[in-house]
Amino acid sequence: MATINDVARAAGVSRSTVSRVLNGQISSPEARAKVEKAIAETGYRANAHARSLASGKSNVYAAILTEPYGELFEDPTFGRMLQGINSALVGTDIALNLLFATTDEERERTMRQLAPNRVDGALVLSPHIDDPLLEAMNTAIPTIVLGPLVEDRENTWTVTIDDRQGGELGARHLRERGARRIAIIAGPDSAQGAHDRVEGQLSALGTAPLEVIHAPYSTGGGALATRELLARHPDLDGIMCGSDRQALGALAVLREAGRSIPHDVKVVGFDDHAFAAETTPALTTIAQPIFEVGASGARLLNALSERQPIQSLTLPTTLVVRETT
Repeated sequence: MATINDVARAAGVSRSTVSRVLNGQISSPEARAKVEKAIAETGYRANAHARSLASGKSNVYAAILTEPYGELFEDPTFGRMLQGINSALVGTDIALNLLFATTDEERERTMRQLAPNRVDGALVLSPHIDDPLLEAMNTAIPTIVLGPLVEDRENTWTVTIDDRQGGELGARHLRERGARRIAIIAGPDSAQGAHDRVEGQLSALGTAPLEVIHAPYSTGGGALATRELLARHPDLDGIMCGSDRQALGALAVLREAGRSIPHDVKVVGFDDHAFAAETTPALTTIAQPIFEVGASGARLLNALSERQPIQSLTLPTTLVVRETT
């Protein structure tokens, strides 16, 4: 296996010159060309740990989930988002550490890992309004929040979807399909994205919905909210859900109540997870580019590490019409 000394001999330069080229600390085109040619000829591969010590970088990103860890396996959103993040790290020496920050103990443990000498950047997968983690995190660490933020934060950027647009698309579609007595099952009250979707839904409806219920994004959350809606509004004919999982729960309760879908009640989800096309009937939903949100977040951190300017991103949603409307 070739060493840095082999590269120096092949290039006809000193070992320190090779080291400076490897760490981006030399600007001489001639020296760089000699070293790069020697690296190709010798097959030298830099040791990632050694380069990390020399450059002061850890070559580690932290992905932080502020939901209960069970959601990582129950909600396809997070797995898909992590796949996107990983796709942007292929071909690099950057490792990805997954950290949880739901309880006080988890947050304290995560905070110990979020030191500038331990991570080069952080990706927050599930931001909340008044999130104690973001308030406590060191702003010296570049942070990409994969979701909307209520307030600006130093050294922090966002990659999010256009939640308001998604809400508008779903509400407008229900109206076009003839629904008039429409209820909204929104996401948790602590999620800014849930509020943005409701704003879009209200704007497109033009009239007040029967009711807006904030519930967990889970199947159980959707089921419980639907039971409450049927008890208070037995004549409802349309339900907009904040997630596909909520919609699964709504469909199950509507079937139990003897409601025909979409003849009696039309249902729209939000996410377009793979299972949405496999429900009976197949779920009409708002597709959000979850994979691309994760990939874009990691690419922004990559750009920052190369000292390139970056900006926050907002990605569009699309309506996917299936059988529930």
